[in-house]
Amino acid sequence: MDRFVKSSIPVVISSSVVLTDRARPPVRQYLSGPRQADLPVFQQPWWLEIAKGDTDYREVKVQRDGEIVGSLGFVVVTNKFGNKLGFPPIWSHLGGPVVSQAPGIEERAEVFRQLIAQLPGNISFKFVCGSDSEDADFIRQAFQAARFKCSAETTYLQHPYDKGILERLCGESKRQVVSARRQLEVLDIGADEFIAFYGANLTAAGKQSYASLQSARSLIARGRKGDAPQMRVIAAKQKRRGAALDAAIAYAWDNKRYYLWMTTHRSSSREDGQEKPHLHAGKLLVLEGTEDARRRGLIFDVDGAATEGNQTLYRDRLKFPHAESRDVFIRDTRLHKIYKQLRLRLGAVWPGVLPVARPDKSHVRIRAC
Repeated sequence: MDRFVKSSIPVVISSSVVLTDRARPPVRQYLSGPRQADLPVFQQPWWLEIAKGDTDYREVKVQRDGEIVGSLGFVVVTNKFGNKLGFPPIWSHLGGPVVSQAPGIEERAEVFRQLIAQLPGNISFKFVCGSDSEDADFIRQAFQAARFKCSAETTYLQHPYDKGILERLCGESKRQVVSARRQLEVLDIGADEFIAFYGANLTAAGKQSYASLQSARSLIARGRKGDAPQMRVIAAKQKRRGAALDAAIAYAWDNKRYYLWMTTHRSSSREDGQEKPHLHAGKLLVLEGTEDARRRGLIFDVDGAATEGNQTLYRDRLKFPHAESRDVFIRDTRLHKIYKQLRLRLGAVWPGVLPVARPDKSHVRIRAC
C-alpha cells in the first residue's frame, strides 16, 4: 500500500505564515555552530523550505544577545471539528527543536525548555524526535516539563558493517528475494515518473494523499540535484520490454542515515489488462537500498515501523539486526481529548463511522507477505 493516504475527515490547511518572518531565511540557516551538517535530512533548510509549501508554518525561537540560538518549527491544521493540530511539515518525518552548539550544556537545556514552553496551549501537538541525538535527554526533559506525554515508536536499522539481507536470510524468505532479483529489473527513475506512479496507485486504491504530491515531487527533484545528492528513487519491473513498474521507493539521506522515505506498489487487483506485480518487488528494492547505504557508509533506517505488518516485515522477514526507539511527544487540548474519547466510543458501537484523521503519516508500507 502507499504510504501517505487520506481519511474521510478533511483537514483544512491555512496559507498564512504566522510566526515566521518571511523576509529572513529559515532559522536553521543562521543558527551557529557545526550542528547544521548533523541535522536529519528532514530538518535541513532546503528540505523544510520545500516541505512547508504554502501551509500555515510557524516557528518559535530563542535569542541570546541578538542571535537566534534555538528554533522549533511546526505546521498548524484545523480539522472540521475545529481542533487545531500542530506537527512538523507532513513530508518531514522527524521534527522537534534545534539548538545551536555554541551555548554550554546547561544553557542548551534551558533553551530547549524555553522553546517548548512557547508552544501555544490551544493547539494539540505531536513531534517525533530521533533518540540518537546527544541532546535527546534534554529534549525529553523539556517536553515532559511542558506536560507532553512521552511514548516510543520503533524503527529498524542496518549498519554498514552488518551482514546484508541475503547473508542473514535463509529458507523461504531468502528464496523470495533471490527470485525477485532474478525476475525483476531495478532502475533509477525521476521525480515525475515516481509521482505519476504513486498518484496512479492511490487512485486505483480509491485513496488520496494527505499532502501535496507536488511538494513531494519538488523535494525529489531538489534532492537529486548537484554533486552531493541526498535522494534516490528506484523502481522494479519485469525483465521484458514494455513491462509496467511493480513497485518504487524514494530514499533520502544525510551524513549519518539513509531513510526509506516513500513507497508505492501497483495493486494486484487492478483490472487494466496488465499482469499482476511481483509479490516481492518491494523487498528487492529494500535490498538495493541497504546495499546503496552500505556503499555510502550510512546507517539504513526504515524510518518507522508503526504497524504490525511492518514490524513483521522488517523484524521477522528481512531480519533487520537493530531496533531503535524514537521519542514521540503528544500534548492534546481539552477539546481534542473530548474528540478522541467520542471517537473511541462511537467506533466501538459503529466501527468506521468516525475515522481517525492522520495529518502526519500513515506508516502504510510494503506488504509483509
